[in-house]
Amino acid sequence: MLNVVKSPYRTAYENLAFEQELLRTGTPFLFTHRDAPCVSVGFNQDIEAEVDAALAKELGVDIVRRQSGGGAVYRDEGCVAFSMAVPRDLLPRAMEVPERALMALGAPAVRNDRNDVYVAGRKVCGCAWQDAGDLVVFHGSVLFDVDLDAMDRLLAPGKRKYCGTAMRSVFTRVRNIKDLVPQMTADEFQGALERALLTSVSLGAM
Repeated sequence: MLNVVKSPYRTAYENLAFEQELLRTGTPFLFTHRDAPCVSVGFNQDIEAEVDAALAKELGVDIVRRQSGGGAVYRDEGCVAFSMAVPRDLLPRAMEVPERALMALGAPAVRNDRNDVYVAGRKVCGCAWQDAGDLVVFHGSVLFDVDLDAMDRLLAPGKRKYCGTAMRSVFTRVRNIKDLVPQMTADEFQGALERALLTSVSLGAM
């Protein structure tokens, strides 16, 4: 059974620190949060190659580096982020949960080989994971009502010449889930997603 935690914080720095506190307990958990505008880059990424840092500073957008892999992600209050900390043998099942949860909410979701989730050919949820000792943490960022224009301006895969071995983000088309459920607010969606994730975890007998 997962310990369910909804973050009281609203910045990426606070939520990253809070997640590390949860990990130190050694107890499996489901953690959901929404952040003020920020860009989260993967552990092995080159920030200068992934983010327009000057524009981020101008707009007051935080740039943070997470412990997991994966590509750069723009998040704001319209993005619901989740982390599931589970024993490592349950990681394959955890990777199935976001797809099942979004399907339970009525979205025709499909998971690809990178464990990202798509609806009608456009990405709605990017995922990554990290090793955390006895547990592994599976992260996801679900685009509910994100400022896609800000995302496009701040993230820069392919826009700059790149040299090096750091991991690059993969460009893909995205969409907001709110297009499918226009009557829902971000708060309502966060609660519904949390419940759907928990139901999907139960169905997977985790």
